[in-house]
Amino acid sequence: MRVKSLGLLFALTVSTSVWGGSVKLEGRSEADLQRDQRSKPLEIINFAEVSKGDKILDLLGGGGYYSQLLSQAVGEKGKVVLHNNQAYMPYVDKELKSRFKLNKPQNLQRLMSEADDLKLGKGRFDKAFFIMGYHDLYLTNNEQWDVTPDKIVPQLSKALKSKGKVLVIDHQAAEGSGKSVANSLHRIEKAFVIKDMQKYGFKLISQSNLLENEKDPLNVSAFAKELKRNTSRFVLLFEKVN
Repeated sequence: MRVKSLGLLFALTVSTSVWGGSVKLEGRSEADLQRDQRSKPLEIINFAEVSKGDKILDLLGGGGYYSQLLSQAVGEKGKVVLHNNQAYMPYVDKELKSRFKLNKPQNLQRLMSEADDLKLGKGRFDKAFFIMGYHDLYLTNNEQWDVTPDKIVPQLSKALKSKGKVLVIDHQAAEGSGKSVANSLHRIEKAFVIKDMQKYGFKLISQSNLLENEKDPLNVSAFAKELKRNTSRFVLLFEKVN
């Protein structure tokens, strides 16, 4: 398998011209602008090969940080579905209300659904964004949390069109740790995610070191104060195998 690896050079050469300058970072909240420095959203959206007219799922999309930008990237003929479940709401409800208080893009739909039936439909999406949520599929320390890869990923695959793509970004865990620190550190190992997605019928087509942070020791909580939310994150793009 030949996998394209994109890193610093990619980060330096990307521009908003892919969307005709339609994705605007200015005019958003101070929290968003600060996150932009860590998350590099324009580079990430470009890496994910987002195009005008795309139908995109923002799976467990939280406060809608990416959904808001993606709604600009896909244009009027595209569509973005911002998904959450009830368990996420205590953490993201305030951000969602603030983000869409004055203006919710016409091409953005909010979806609330649970793992047993995500209500995603069949062959509906060109792409899916799954940001900082893959490790959540392996949380086992909460009896109220019944979100597993066996429930989520097959439904995601069914919802994608032929050769649909999935972008996975998550907090990197130490080599050899697999899924073992999902509960304690809110991290997961990149190699484990690659093998896991392959098991569910996806192939890795590209990856980037764009969000790596060499100062992250990988053995502390993703929410450790000393990291200031700047964890080392892997960036993986998968394609559905049909």
